[in-house]
Amino acid sequence: MHLSDTALLERMQLLDDKAAFDELYHRYWEKLYIAAYARLQNDADAKDCLQEVFVALWHKRKDIVIRQQLDAYLFISLKYRVLNYLRHHHNYQKHLDIFADFPIPVLPSADDHLFLTEIQGLISATIADMPEKMREVYLMSRRDGLSVQETADQLGISPQTVKNQLTTALKRLKDKLQSYK
Repeated sequence: MHLSDTALLERMQLLDDKAAFDELYHRYWEKLYIAAYARLQNDADAKDCLQEVFVALWHKRKDIVIRQQLDAYLFISLKYRVLNYLRHHHNYQKHLDIFADFPIPVLPSADDHLFLTEIQGLISATIADMPEKMREVYLMSRRDGLSVQETADQLGISPQTVKNQLTTALKRLKDKLQSYK
């Protein structure tokens, strides 16, 4: 297609034109990939972030109002996807680092099994005692692996509310587990 970005975007929005979307994808994929890879230094992670940008473009095509050039919009979207990835990856790595110092016996003893069962019970009871919304936010984040924005969208609440609920839930768990240090 030899249409402008604006024309392709309009066809995609008004006619659900998959070919217009494909053309935009092929026009921008390589440039966006290079930008993502430059920041992440990982092929799979760069491709994942890029895929999320284009999936969001397609899913939100009816509602998107682009006030600048499409390429600027895509690069800004990619920037936020990469930042979210880095934030999530950093937190994940931080938690892995915390647990790296825990001694892990080669063969768990009966005491270890009892201790683990007790800890799991304490965690489950603490989660069960949380207010319903807090519990739901916590489980969507930790069990289902949803981002703050995804959790907020599914529950119809603000991302800040999700962050507040997660902070409070994690503090409750930390307080309950303090006696097991």
